[in-house]
Order: sequence, then C-alpha cells, then structure tokens
Amino acid sequence: MGGNAAIRLAIFFAVAATGCPNTIEQSPAKSEKRLSICKDFLSKNDLEAAEAECSKAIAYNTANDEAYVVRGMVSYIRAGAAKKAMEVDGCMTGLDAEAMDKDLQTHLAKAEQDFEQATKVTPDYGDAWSHRGVVASLVGDFPEAKGHFVKALESPTRLADPSLTRAHLGWSLFNQQQYVDAAKELLTALQFKPKMCVATYRLGRVYFAREEWEKAAEQFQTVSDDPSCGSQEASYYLMKTRMQQGLNVEAKSAQDACLKRLPKSCFATKCRADGGSL
Repeated sequence: MGGNAAIRLAIFFAVAATGCPNTIEQSPAKSEKRLSICKDFLSKNDLEAAEAECSKAIAYNTANDEAYVVRGMVSYIRAGAAKKAMEVDGCMTGLDAEAMDKDLQTHLAKAEQDFEQATKVTPDYGDAWSHRGVVASLVGDFPEAKGHFVKALESPTRLADPSLTRAHLGWSLFNQQQYVDAAKELLTALQFKPKMCVATYRLGRVYFAREEWEKAAEQFQTVSDDPSCGSQEASYYLMKTRMQQGLNVEAKSAQDACLKRLPKSCFATKCRADGGSL
C-alpha cells in the first residue's frame, strides 16, 4: 500500500472512531444567542434567515426545545402563505391548486416534525402540543388534533394562550360532529375571552350545524361586524343563516359584506354561488 493511501486509510479509521470532525460542540449559551437572532429575523418576516439561525441554535444545543418550536413556526408561516395564495388571494383550481397544496403539505410536515421534537425534549411543553394540534387540524386529522389539544391543556407549562387552545379543541370536536362537547369548550373559551373572534365564529358554526338559526346568526353577525376579526367566513355563514330564516334583505347585506372583503377568494366564489340572485 502506498504512503498516501495508508495515510488516507488511517484518517478514515480515526474519523470513524472519533465521530464526524465537523460536529458542532454543544454550547447552550451560543444556542440561546442564535435563537434570539432567529426570533429577530422571524419578527421581520425574514423566514430563510430565521430558519438558518434556529438550525444553528439546535446544532449548538439539541435539547433547545424552544428552537424547535420557533423553527416549526417558520414552516407553519410558509404553510399559511401557501394556503392564502391558494384560497384567499385567488381561488386556485386544477393543476395550480394541486401544486400549491403540495407545498402546503410539505411545510406542514416540516412544522409537525419540529413541534413533535419539542414535545420529545420537553413532554409538558404546552405550546408545542397546541401547535401540533393546529397542524393536525389543517391536514384534516381531527381525532389526532383533539388528543394534542387535550395534552396541551393538561400541560400548562409554557402554554401561552389556554383559551385559544380550548377554542381549537372545540373546533376539532365540531369537525367530529361532537357538537355538545364542542359548544362546551367554545363557551368556556369565551368566558375567559368574551371577544375572541375565532371562538365566536366557531360557536356560530356549532349552532348552524344544529339548525339553531337565531343563535348562529348572533355569533356570525358579531364577527362579521367586527373589523378586527376580518372574517369573510362569518359573512358567508351569516348570509346562509339569514336565507334559512327567510330574511332575504339581511342575507343580501351579508352577501355584500362577504364580497367586499376579499372579492377573489374561494369564500367570495361561494358567496356568489350560494347567494344566487339575492
């Protein structure tokens, strides 16, 4: 064996014995610094830089649970942008919709991977469990979402907004047609946050599903009239509720509000189609 070949073989066995020479030495202090930079980039919506810095934070400390969550939020925000492009900016159909949905599912899968890792590092990390529930809801796995939200509420450590998590739990129950339990969770959320747009709208959906038209209309009207909510869905369902009540003038007003808010969205398309010639 030639000298150079022998040297290369020796280096190979040395690396195999000691591990990859490029492995970053664990440093919680450096990890926290990188995490802080990651959050700063995220606040400026610089997602690529944020992801890179969070990845460095994780490399410096593989037990940095918050770094996984923040990096997961980067993927979640990207998923939200894909969903907005597909359903809000313009109602995509056909190949365009399929391509955008593929991106959406990819981003959600990456987000779930990071949120899951955070719960492995810290099993009582409430926000990480709640984020996992939101991702499961977005992919349509509502039984799994329910389990994650229940776990989040049972793990109050670092759960920033229990009322919002409870509203998400109510939504997962609603989508499993467990209307009584859904209403219970949503009403509880509203006890703590009476003006929560999400919980109010979703409670309206529960009443709508149960054909309690007046109660449904009250919830949808509240959200539709509140500029801070900005809910086109609420205007759409208010229109449908008023039509069920035979109140065509009120239904036309709700349709107008729906079309004015986001005229190119999928819900605008539904407002035109389902509203007919109001």
